[in-house]
Amino acid sequence: MNVVFIIFAVIAFIAVVLFFFKLKTKPKTLYDELMEIPGMKEQKELFELMSKMNSEGVGTEEDVMSEGYGDFGLEITNPIPVNTVYGSISYLGRLRTLEGIKVSYKRIGSMNSPNITSIIDGYKIFANEKQIAILYICPYNKKNSRKAPNGFKLLV
Repeated sequence: MNVVFIIFAVIAFIAVVLFFFKLKTKPKTLYDELMEIPGMKEQKELFELMSKMNSEGVGTEEDVMSEGYGDFGLEITNPIPVNTVYGSISYLGRLRTLEGIKVSYKRIGSMNSPNITSIIDGYKIFANEKQIAILYICPYNKKNSRKAPNGFKLLV
């Protein structure tokens, strides 16, 4: 009988210790879980570095680049200004057709324009799985543009 009591007491003690330990453990936030993904810390550091570089650099704070000409976003000579590659992803995530259809996109590469000093990224834009445009985005600016190219709208 004493052995059963001792085993029960040990199990109860362990349960109490685990219960109090769990109470003192701070639950993980979504941010904590994201930072555990391999490579995410490095990506965050890269974003912060690019964002700092853009804020101190020559990029615009306006919705259009002053040196741009041609159809906004639709021609390489007038790219959409955004802040970092993550700004590009954020911008494209808010982009819709005039009918409100969410677009998908595929990056086609980096390129240059004779009138823009920074690198420009090209994206194929799709709606209902059909390519509807190629957009040009410059991720080396101080903020994300709030302007949409002709034929598109942006969610707020």
